Amino acid sequence: MIEFPITTSVGKTVPKTAFYKHLEVNARMKRIFVNDVERIVWANKFAPTTLNVSDGKFVHEITVFNVLVKNKDCPSDIFVFIDKNIPRHTVFILTDETECSVVINYKEEAQGTTGQPYKVTNTYQSPWMHLSEISLPIEGNTMDALYENMVRHVAGVHIIDKAASLKEDIEVSEKQEQLRKEIAALKKKLALERQPTKKFALHKKLKELEKQLKTDYNG
Repeated sequence: MIEFPITTSVGKTVPKTAFYKHLEVNARMKRIFVNDVERIVWANKFAPTTLNVSDGKFVHEITVFNVLVKNKDCPSDIFVFIDKNIPRHTVFILTDETECSVVINYKEEAQGTTGQPYKVTNTYQSPWMHLSEISLPIEGNTMDALYENMVRHVAGVHIIDKAASLKEDIEVSEKQEQLRKEIAALKKKLALERQPTKKFALHKKLKELEKQLKTDYNG
């Protein structure tokens, strides 16, 4: 299991009902809590009061939950649900006793009257690794930097590092990934097409998208 500074330790088991008893939760989400999650522990609290870091402009506290899951296929949207309803940033460390995986949601303050303090725009999950191999560095002089570095660490190659902010990098990365998916789908369609005219049109479109990917994203 990942070890963090003792000053951040909380070690408090949170009843699963605490996450949905007073919240609007559908039957499917409740089934996930019951059938896929064994135990949730509030393991650590990252904040200026527990670490040698300054408060952030957007991030003031990061809660770390250790989640014992009953299987590795536990749907990730349960962690989106939890994150939307917690007024602080959150990291989930999933374990099935022998391996670990880290889930982190990139979220921003919700606008309007949704009743939820945050909106989750992206979810990132690390590969499952042996307990002795998993890591999550604590790096940065501010809470904002600490959170950004954690998101980038978990996301890995899924977030480029070019723009002036994490938000911009995520937006560009999403556009890049969408373009890659369009290219992959077009290649499959091209391989199945038999009519010369349609095949030529598809090939032309494919070259245009590949050029766009290389020009705009150095892909």
